[in-house]
Amino acid sequence: MTELEYVQDTLPAHFRTLLRRLPPLGAWPSDEEGDLTNLAHYYRLRAIAGFLETGETTPYLADLHRAGQTRLYYLRGCEQGATGTPRFWRTSRNRAFFDCLAINDLETAEELARLCDERWVDALEYEDDFLFPQFLQRFFLELRAPRPTGTLPALLARFARVIGEEGSPFHSLCLALHAGHTDRFESSLEAIVQRRAGNYARAAHFNDLPPLILHTERYIDVQAVAIIRLAQESGLALSRLEYPRVPGELCELARSRQTFPPLHSWRVLTTP
Repeated sequence: MTELEYVQDTLPAHFRTLLRRLPPLGAWPSDEEGDLTNLAHYYRLRAIAGFLETGETTPYLADLHRAGQTRLYYLRGCEQGATGTPRFWRTSRNRAFFDCLAINDLETAEELARLCDERWVDALEYEDDFLFPQFLQRFFLELRAPRPTGTLPALLARFARVIGEEGSPFHSLCLALHAGHTDRFESSLEAIVQRRAGNYARAAHFNDLPPLILHTERYIDVQAVAIIRLAQESGLALSRLEYPRVPGELCELARSRQTFPPLHSWRVLTTP
């Protein structure tokens, strides 16, 4: 059995389990197991697997949209006090923000960023792992706001204090976005993509990650596609749209007008 065959054979059982546990529309499951957060992630994994298998972008786009709508439903429940725990509400679990940027669904990405819990949960994550997506979300909201709020310099200063003298391509990328520095942005993104590729290679060697992740996200970096789209939205004139694990075709897709599946299609088990 190939890696993709394993993913395609395994994911449906996860979908069936989580979808069966869903309460009716307008109600939310308990957040102890993170059902909605996990369901959104499985849609991303299926999107990647489908693209890797066929090269078709329509199922990829549809499943990333379902990931975004799943997460949005969850965050609306958090806002109402109907669900939500620090483990799953937190910023670093808001992967679907990037899923939506990667398919040019900017309206949903904006709402996901606005509804996300902005607190750092020190018992669950390193502070720099929180600050990177937090800055990107705030940067995007600043682009969408009629008037800038001036919060970004404070986030950058906090990020610098956390990493100290070691330096970080994640911090450098945030600085480049804020300053509108194209060359620094592209070199920082290259370093991030290469670092992640190395991390996945080590994880594969030591079997440190679940096979569903190793067989999908190891090969396609959706967050990097989204970051490129974010840079373009900010006005950076990028000279390259393709990196290792970041197909140029998907970056072009992220700039195109799209047609999405029905809003509640995430609640029904479909074929990719």
